[in-house]
Amino acid sequence: MAFLNRVVYAKIWELIVLLVVIIAIAAVYRIYFSRAVALTQVCERLAEIQNDEVADMFDKLSGDAAQWLKEVNRICEVRRPMKEQP
Repeated sequence: MAFLNRVVYAKIWELIVLLVVIIAIAAVYRIYFSRAVALTQVCERLAEIQNDEVADMFDKLSGDAAQWLKEVNRICEVRRPMKEQP
């Protein structure tokens, strides 16, 4: 009877450890996925603004603002999926 209790106890610990690993992987995936979605939304919105009526304002930026905009555009270019050529 004691052996059976140890086997059941070991299986329960195995399941608990497996559950913890699954929860950790799910949390990491969710954090990564939510950041990717947020970055995609920011890039889409920035592209809309740059192609809107105020596009000339972005062309006139200089200094830190222009550098920041170039960096954001570079990051967004890396993030955008490649479009297939027909």
